[in-house]
Amino acid sequence: RRHALEAKQTMQEKLRIEHMQNRIERRDARENRHLLIETAKRLFAEQGVATTTMKQIASVAGVGKGTLYRHFADKGELCRALIREDVAEFQERVGALLSDRQQHPSAMQRLEILIAERIRLAEQHLPLFTAIEEAASSVAEQAQRFRGPFTAWTHTQVVALLNEGIAQAEVIPLDVDYTADVLLAAMSPALLHYQRHDCGYSIERIITGMQRLFAHCVQQQ
Repeated sequence: RRHALEAKQTMQEKLRIEHMQNRIERRDARENRHLLIETAKRLFAEQGVATTTMKQIASVAGVGKGTLYRHFADKGELCRALIREDVAEFQERVGALLSDRQQHPSAMQRLEILIAERIRLAEQHLPLFTAIEEAASSVAEQAQRFRGPFTAWTHTQVVALLNEGIAQAEVIPLDVDYTADVLLAAMSPALLHYQRHDCGYSIERIITGMQRLFAHCVQQQ
């Protein structure tokens, strides 16, 4: 009986130690993740997203490359982590605007708001969004640009607004899913980067052109 009690106590002690080790490892993992994000944020601000390598981030953070890649498989994942909070705030704020039918009764008015806000967000974080797209190497990864969490949210809002416009006889009958796909493709970070930096278009010109094409041209005459 004494041996059984000692064995039970030994097992309980082992479990306690393992639990403590797991807690320490989880805490270390959280601290390393935070450190890597803060280091990337600083390096991106100092020398730009495109010119900063994953190797540099690991070196400046003082961690091994293995630790870095356990948290972030590529620069795209790291960039997603950096904009996650801003994207969540965008969805909450813009979602509230799109639900406000008293202030904006027209579905196409609200689509104009969505287009403008979406383009401004992409402009604000254009280097990060561009890096996310560039990190996609396979066809399946590239397809995620059109159905990733953020894009899927935007697609859902566009489809809902177009359906509402059709139901109210404000919008001509059309394929709403296809139209939403085309709208998202036209708002891609790669195209926005080209328009802003190669063509020299102002952000106002881009927003106005998109609103006219996708909110005005589909309305009933």
